[in-house]
Amino acid sequence: MKRYSTGNRIAGNILRGDGFGQVSGLTGSYMSGPAYFAGVADYSSFYLHHCVHYMDLIPWFAGAPFREMAVRTIETAPGRLLLHLNFDCENGAIGTIVMGTIQSRGTPTEDITIMGDHRRIEIENVINVRYFRDPAFKVEDPAATLADGADTLNWTPNFTAAANEDHKGYAALMADAAKAFRGEENNAPDITDGVSAMASLERMTALIDDDLRRRRK
Repeated sequence: MKRYSTGNRIAGNILRGDGFGQVSGLTGSYMSGPAYFAGVADYSSFYLHHCVHYMDLIPWFAGAPFREMAVRTIETAPGRLLLHLNFDCENGAIGTIVMGTIQSRGTPTEDITIMGDHRRIEIENVINVRYFRDPAFKVEDPAATLADGADTLNWTPNFTAAANEDHKGYAALMADAAKAFRGEENNAPDITDGVSAMASLERMTALIDDDLRRRRK
């Protein structure tokens, strides 16, 4: 579903276009509150309902599966977990994902930065996108203007005119899945993508469990 969120879809199309080039690094923050637990500090629901999204989205942005992973955790109280996942991908891209259950739903949930060579995309909460290129310095240029191929592009939806839009991506995913069932051309993730995301999640959670056991001693 995260591939279909409007801001992520815009970023994915930029990355797969002609101008961005190779993805070198990615950082992502994807936070939640401790409401999963209702008094029981079992992180499995957090992993399966929350973390699994970035096990698919971040390799999709990178253009290659995860290769190596390392995790550091801090548990401030039962049910209140913060983790930093460092990784590299099979194409050489490197990055860090921050996830946890220590933030209110009233604070920003998602923040992603994708870096290339003199290129950067920032996506905030799936509805704010900034695409930085390599603009010229303007302060001493009397003819300075905004250059189509160099200056920053920004996109934010107009919510006063977007009542029927689905920026989280659920409807767009279901529409593509319907095309797949009809045998039509589509970009829907398939079972291979799901298996890959779950395998990455299992690797990450094993590292988290090891780190939590070590820190609780």
